[in-house]
Amino acid sequence: MRDVFVIVTAAGSGTRLGFDMPKALVDLDGKTIVQHAVEGVLQVPSIAGIVVTAPSGHEFEIAGYFEPHPNIQVVTGGATRQESVFHGLQLLPEFAEKIGAPLRPNTPVLIHDAARCLTPVSVFAEVIACLRGGLPAVIPAVAVTDTQKMVASNPVIAGDGMQVDRVIGQVDRAQLRAVQTPQGFHWHTIWQAHDESKNLWKTGGATDDGALVEAKGVPVHLSHGSGQSLKITTKLDVAIARYLLQTER
Repeated sequence: MRDVFVIVTAAGSGTRLGFDMPKALVDLDGKTIVQHAVEGVLQVPSIAGIVVTAPSGHEFEIAGYFEPHPNIQVVTGGATRQESVFHGLQLLPEFAEKIGAPLRPNTPVLIHDAARCLTPVSVFAEVIACLRGGLPAVIPAVAVTDTQKMVASNPVIAGDGMQVDRVIGQVDRAQLRAVQTPQGFHWHTIWQAHDESKNLWKTGGATDDGALVEAKGVPVHLSHGSGQSLKITTKLDVAIARYLLQTER
């Protein structure tokens, strides 16, 4: 049953990555990050349609990668991740009607960062299964393995003028999870959360769709993430991703 829609966020500038181009267009072993991300989504059997949020000025370039696929639509992203996702959600009803898969209140809608372009199909499958099982919001996550410290809000000046943080406590890492994507929601749940939170754009917006849903009092559950779902943020991440792709051959 092809009834799942995915919004792939690919509108980030990539300034932290250190390349003179949007992150989505950085090459990974012969294909761009966004190509790897979308091709990974296409491996999921139940996908009805994909909306890709593109950096302004690069819409046609990204659309060209997926020209043979009528179930892929590109939309211009916003100034923040939250605004980009909203643009994708706003387009979804019309797009769903166009491809003959109209949205229902409980239609599974996944929001996936292109930067997590190596996410295994099994991660998508578990999120979708949980949504179909009745949960309104499901996020893949992994256990936190590093010790977590809390620090004071004001840094301390060391003898050589360097700023250092002062530890004020330790967090029980057994209660912590590092969240990943795709974050999955019933259509009505995620649309309402985004539509009612547009005022946050002025303050930078939310970096996590689950937070918008939690703020509305909707329970959010965590499914199993994967170590392969690394988020490409630095050049070291690019090197790791290229290595993983080469070892899969």
